[in-house]
Amino acid sequence: MNTVTKPIEEFFFESLLKVCLLGVLVVLAVDYYFTGLPFRSAAIDFTILFAIIISFIFYKSGNFTLAVLFIGMITMAAMFYQSIAADTITTSSMAVVMVIGFGFSVLLKGKFPVILHVISLVGMAIIFAWLGLHPLRYSKPDASDIIVAGVTYSILYFVIAYTSTILKRRYDDAIKRLAAMNLELIKKSNEIETQNEELVQGQENLSQLNSHLESLVQERTKEVQKQNELLINYAYSNAHHVRGPVARVLGLIQLSKMEVNLDYPFLFQKIEEQTNEIDEVVKRINRELEK
Repeated sequence: MNTVTKPIEEFFFESLLKVCLLGVLVVLAVDYYFTGLPFRSAAIDFTILFAIIISFIFYKSGNFTLAVLFIGMITMAAMFYQSIAADTITTSSMAVVMVIGFGFSVLLKGKFPVILHVISLVGMAIIFAWLGLHPLRYSKPDASDIIVAGVTYSILYFVIAYTSTILKRRYDDAIKRLAAMNLELIKKSNEIETQNEELVQGQENLSQLNSHLESLVQERTKEVQKQNELLINYAYSNAHHVRGPVARVLGLIQLSKMEVNLDYPFLFQKIEEQTNEIDEVVKRINRELEK
């Protein structure tokens, strides 16, 4: 599993299993060194070691809740057995039960923390009731000290369980709010990304439109240039080709005014020739303009 993306409960539980495994191995070594590892201690230590291994297998197979409940139940059962089977009353077993009930309950969700708390409290009540009923077996003259210890441990556990439950609920609420904010941020990010894509598409469309307008302007410019060339050609033709015959016709008319004995057939022939030339020039100009 990826330690970055996994829930904090799973990360904490995995670390807790490693610490418990190391702790059990240390206890086994100490018991063996100082007491020779009697059967009862060995049974309890190996039972907890077995619970750690099986719980780790459950955890790796994806059964997180089962893994937490398995190691919690087995370890509490071992501590309950140790409290009853011991020759003297020891508070270490009850301390372990309190730690298990508190530590493992914060890893669970739903109804399972309540179930673990109930099992812890009921188990502690049963153990202290057993101890109270057999005070002499544990070198106690009466059950008063046992009852005081039982009430004290029960109240402490209730306070710790209540506090942890409140903190766990606030933590879960904070996680839910953060998840909702994260989803909202993702939604906003997707909206921004969509808007960016629309802007990019709009820029591409605008670029295509500008390119089309540029080509259109170039085409219109070429057409205007062609028309200007035609106008220039027309002006040139008008100034040279048309003006010449017109000037000659005007000259013939002035000549007719000055001469008394005028050869009118010759004059009309020349005027006709110049007029035909003017007509031919105008037709040629029209053909050029039509092209």
